[in-house]
Amino acid sequence: MTAYDIRKVAVVFLIKQGDKYLFQKRINTGYCDGYYLLPGGHVDAGETVLQAAVRELREELGIRVLPNDLTFKLVHPLKTHIVFFFEVQKYTGTISNQEPDKHSDVSFLRLDHPEILSEVCLEVRQIEQNQFFLE
Repeated sequence: MTAYDIRKVAVVFLIKQGDKYLFQKRINTGYCDGYYLLPGGHVDAGETVLQAAVRELREELGIRVLPNDLTFKLVHPLKTHIVFFFEVQKYTGTISNQEPDKHSDVSFLRLDHPEILSEVCLEVRQIEQNQFFLE
């Protein structure tokens, strides 16, 4: 295996309200259960990153966005994933938990909340400092 063996592409979203960001508390997934993560999901075969972003926001949060409503903020390559972060500039609809089997809570939280993974806080702080690449 090389340094990178990219198998999945993911999209992650920043939705801000004052000094808080929208997070989802994961359950029953086997990945970071019990912790708050930023909303996001994987790009499906045949989709562009922006098409996946629009779809994931509708599926996970029940909101509608247009591709122009999203601002690219950060790319974070991992060993098997590459993650694209977008800030949601505007949306229509009301944010709600559309996947209660995967998320027990959807809330706006400050980055110092104890159940947010430190890696997520690092990513958000990179974005706040206008750094577009995290390795």
